[in-house]
Amino acid sequence: MTGQGKKINKILIFLICLLTAVTAFSAGVNLYVINSTSEDIMYEDEFDGQYDYIIVLGCGIIDNSIPTDLMSDRLDTAIDLYRRGVAPLILVSGDHREDDYNEVAVMRNYMIDRGVPEEVIMSDDLGLSTGETMQRAAGVFGVRSAVIVTQRYHLYRAVYLARHYGIDCEGVIATGHVFTAQIYYSFREYLARVKDFLFCIAF
Repeated sequence: MTGQGKKINKILIFLICLLTAVTAFSAGVNLYVINSTSEDIMYEDEFDGQYDYIIVLGCGIIDNSIPTDLMSDRLDTAIDLYRRGVAPLILVSGDHREDDYNEVAVMRNYMIDRGVPEEVIMSDDLGLSTGETMQRAAGVFGVRSAVIVTQRYHLYRAVYLARHYGIDCEGVIATGHVFTAQIYYSFREYLARVKDFLFCIAF
């Protein structure tokens, strides 16, 4: 084998080792985040806690007026929890950087249209990510305890981040629709858990 061939082999071996290490690290982080939160994540009919807030995370709207199926499932679950007296206040958090894209207004209107009193709904217009939502919930809105509502695949990271910012919390799984893009959602979440785990270590 020529010197050039040996050099290429060394590079390939290094890249394979690096890929293996990154894959193992990512898998380990995901297992850690899931295992450290899974005991406090449950379906609505299993939940019997009492908290100060219900936190609902935004996830997209249509024509600046209609929640996506992902979001409507979260909102419906939060409405049911509110009616059961789980918490006296609801914090809806989403993206409102543009005038023609206002997630929190759509979320508020959806809940008000279904009988939730307007005065109990707090709005965070700058909940641009799960981490920012939890940071602002604790730092801006003074949330100390909450039940977090989102889909199962997202709840592990949401609860993990909320606890990082000092929020005593449990998670309730939003159900309803079956999503054809679930594989994509889960893969994206797999990567996001690693990103936010590293963020929590750094900050």
